[in-house]
Amino acid sequence: MSVDTVIFSGEGPHADPWHPLAETSAMLARLIGDEGAVAVVTSVDQLEVALDGARLLVVNASADRTTPIPEDEIFARVLDGFLAGGGSLLAVHSATIAFPQLASWRSAVGAAWAHGRTFHPPIGPSLIRRSGVEHPISAGLGDFEVHDERYTELELVDGLDIEALYVHDEGGDAHPLVWARTVGSSRIVYNALGHDVRSYESPGHQELLRRIVAWLRHDS
Repeated sequence: MSVDTVIFSGEGPHADPWHPLAETSAMLARLIGDEGAVAVVTSVDQLEVALDGARLLVVNASADRTTPIPEDEIFARVLDGFLAGGGSLLAVHSATIAFPQLASWRSAVGAAWAHGRTFHPPIGPSLIRRSGVEHPISAGLGDFEVHDERYTELELVDGLDIEALYVHDEGGDAHPLVWARTVGSSRIVYNALGHDVRSYESPGHQELLRRIVAWLRHDS
């Protein structure tokens, strides 16, 4: 079976002390594809070769730094080529912290964690609410509960048409958690959920993830 999906699981400069990325990447691999169809890579140097023939890149990464490193530019080149060829992207949870100051990454995802502004309430049971936006991913789905962090006040990229499919309520406002965009022939989704494996144990989150992946693979 050929590899259809590649998960970039951050390590070293693409990880942080707070997120168990290896565990969540393994869980993602089990949930989104058949054995042998999903590859997990942990090095930017492995990414270009791994993506050859793949339809979907999942980025489950972070950073415990605020400045770029040369490897970030390599990632940007690989990502730009993948998207230009019609590949799809799913950025997960702390991916908005990854690759700091990398403009092409921020533009692709649509938002970034802004240090000093973005925060999350204490991790715990949370209600994730479906917005009124109509989209194939969320059609027929409802609200669900999950044990997770709820990212709040993410810095959205100016000029991008971001319509949240799922939100959470904090401080009297609705904050976007999941959105989907089409850029040329590429499809992109950001899913702010997924701090640890408890998040992916939620039946509601599992069904949402299945819908996301089907849309990104052009299966729906």
